[in-house]
Parts: sequence; C-alpha cells; structure tokens
Amino acid sequence: MILSGKCGIQSRDCTLSQGVMPLSMDTKNLHITDLFKNFAKVQQELLRDCQSEMRQPVNGRFDRLLAHRSFQADSSVLRRALLDPYFPLGMLEQTVFADVDGMRFYINKRRHDLEPGLTEELEKWSEAFLRIRLDIQKLFDPETITCIPLDGKRHQLPTGQWCTLCGVCCQIGGVPPLPPAGVRYPDYWNTYLAGGAVNNQQLCPFLFQYFGEQRFFCAIHNIKPIACRQFGEEECRRRLVERGLHQYHVTHA
Repeated sequence: MILSGKCGIQSRDCTLSQGVMPLSMDTKNLHITDLFKNFAKVQQELLRDCQSEMRQPVNGRFDRLLAHRSFQADSSVLRRALLDPYFPLGMLEQTVFADVDGMRFYINKRRHDLEPGLTEELEKWSEAFLRIRLDIQKLFDPETITCIPLDGKRHQLPTGQWCTLCGVCCQIGGVPPLPPAGVRYPDYWNTYLAGGAVNNQQLCPFLFQYFGEQRFFCAIHNIKPIACRQFGEEECRRRLVERGLHQYHVTHA
C-alpha cells in the first residue's frame, strides 16, 4: 500500500524532482526503463515525505508502468511489491535499470530489444521480494530478524557504525548460502543467496530499502550467511572504490 498521511515526522515541501515526466505528457510509447524510473522517483518522494498530495502523481505513473505491453505476470504481484515501503526501488534504479559501461562495451538500458528481459526481471524481483516477506512473517520473527522490526512502521535505523547503509556491498551475484549455527534457511533461499533469483543476478534479493530513503538494509541481518557476516570495513572500502559497471548517480535527497 502507498503510505501517506500522519507518519510522525516533520514533512518538507515536496515538488516533483527534475527528470520526472509531467502527467500531461504522452507516456504510451515510453521505454520500460523510463516508466520505472518515473514511478520510482515519485514513490520514493512520497515514502520519504508522507505527503498525501503525492498520491495522484504516484498512482498515475504506476498505472502507466503496469500497462506496459511487455508485462506477463499478474499485476497484483507488482502492485503489492512495488508499493511496499521496503521494496528496493532505489537499488533497482542503480542496477537493473542503470546503463552498464565496461572497458570494451556499453549497454544502454533504453534499448527496445532489452524491454522484455527488463520487465521479466522486474516481475521476478517482485515475486522474490513478496516470497521473502511472507517467509519472514511465517517462519521467523519479523521483530528481531534484522536491525529494525519489519512491521511497516518507521523505526530508528542503526547509527554510529562504519556501515552507512549504502547497499553497495549487496550489488553482487551471490554468496555461499551457509547460515550461522542453529539457523536453517528455506530451500529456495539457498538459490536466491547463491545468485539464482533471476538470470544474471546483480543484486541480493534480501536487500530492503527504508521508506524511499537512499538507505538499504539486510532483511535477514541477524541470520545472514556467514560470508556476509565476515564482510568488514576494509572490504567495504575496497568495494566502494570498485563500485562496478553501472552508470548511476544518486540525485534523491
């Protein structure tokens, strides 16, 4: 659901950011990348600022996204996933829908031949996200499985540690799915963690976003794989230098 109204935090003036297409413009022939980014930008603004007047532009852009000709899945799956306050819209902008620039190649994510693959990937991410959310509710304790309770309410994220919750460390294909002692993952979690959630997985599906902010956290932080638990500050600094091949610049507040 779209969160709005009284969220208990001070809101600020929220105007649509540059780069978001006005509702009056024809979006029928827009590429899936543009449709996703148009929706993601205003949805993240709504989640951050809790302003109910943002509902109309969000709903309009979301309807245009769902109406894209390439989607095959039940739209209710996309609706439930993409409107969830923990769905990593910002991280998909940085990976799946970001151009790729290598030493000898360049991939423009607005190429029309890539649309079927991008829509399929978004569908699979949505399915994986909802499946993980449900498992956390049914098989584990959503109050303690990670750094904040996963109850859809705003809780204070951890501060004062070296990790800034940028999520770059989770822009990976996969890790060995070995859990800490005493923990057993659902069988398909092993596939997800090892990199099999989608073809050419670029991002850990257990990475959640905090209410539209450019802050990301592990949904299973307290039971995450041993390889992730061993990832420290030194590895983080090296990873930030490498960054990867995706061309993306954070413009959100």
